[in-house]
Amino acid sequence: MKKFFLGIVSILFINESNAQNLINLEGWTPGQASINHFTTNGQLTENIREWGDGPHGKRVIVWKAQPDGNVNDDGGWNSYPFDIDHTKMYRFSVWIKKTNSHNGTSYFGCENVTDLDGTAHPNAYFWYGDLPELNKWYLLVGYIHGSGDASQTSLGGIYDGTTGAKVLDCTDFKFFTTTVNTYHRSYLYYDNEVSDRQYFYAPRVDLVNGDEPSIQSLLGTQSALSEQTYFSGNVGIGTTDSRGYKLAVNGKIRAQEIKVEAFPWPDYVFTKDYQLPTLQQTEQHIKEKGHLPGIPSAVEVKTNGIDLGEMNAKLLQKIEELTLYLLKQDKRINSQQEILARQQIEIQALKK
Repeated sequence: MKKFFLGIVSILFINESNAQNLINLEGWTPGQASINHFTTNGQLTENIREWGDGPHGKRVIVWKAQPDGNVNDDGGWNSYPFDIDHTKMYRFSVWIKKTNSHNGTSYFGCENVTDLDGTAHPNAYFWYGDLPELNKWYLLVGYIHGSGDASQTSLGGIYDGTTGAKVLDCTDFKFFTTTVNTYHRSYLYYDNEVSDRQYFYAPRVDLVNGDEPSIQSLLGTQSALSEQTYFSGNVGIGTTDSRGYKLAVNGKIRAQEIKVEAFPWPDYVFTKDYQLPTLQQTEQHIKEKGHLPGIPSAVEVKTNGIDLGEMNAKLLQKIEELTLYLLKQDKRINSQQEILARQQIEIQALKK
């Protein structure tokens, strides 16, 4: 039987920019000023969030950097600091597209880290430079290793959004043993061409624990012919703790159709071998426990939620048991009515 946390059962198509993302994207709406959890880099006129074409032609809200010609900080953001466990690895990513010219420098980085050899790195960038092609989306990926990780190998890279191929390497970093938080940052700098535009989309940070979406999933290459988004591990929406479930949602769900796979279905109630509890046994259980036999208590439901498939099966079991009680009662009533009818005939006969 498949179980779903918070009673969520269905096949859902989820925007990969939200699931288990440690960066809060609430407020990622059209506008110019700093928003919830993001502060602008550069002037307000150099930072515009608007609807545009994201990777794979999807209509999404992008963050647009448009330089004003001062050749300094020309757009982008610093996220608010978010808490981390310095012993664990985290993966940073963002989509970037540059248009018009190759002027300026693109940056993708973090903070509160060391190089992989343990040397302090106060201004850390996974990558900075010029993307290979204009007018093309690239997925930038960087890793921060746990403080105890002795690896000297960088895992990050830049991926072509069309082919999915890794086209450039990125530099990985490592946490200090004293690091308690970090932040995501991505910029355009030193661009003197006012007609240039750099677009950012879907900044995210994932704890690397096997539940994070794969690189192929972020690129969309695993489901290129489908509208579905694939996740190799567990997914949390509005929560970073899936509690071991494949999908955990901290909030409301609206769906046109929900299908639950539940087995066994309680038709066994109608078999000859089924031991139907007596009404006296049921009454005694209610007096002692305060709920029907086989049905979770209010305390259990408050603590653990309910499995919709299992609960529907239990409720059907009770309905089928009630049906058997009614059938027995109907037979008993019919038998009593027959006895009463015979008695009535005998009484009338005695009166003659």
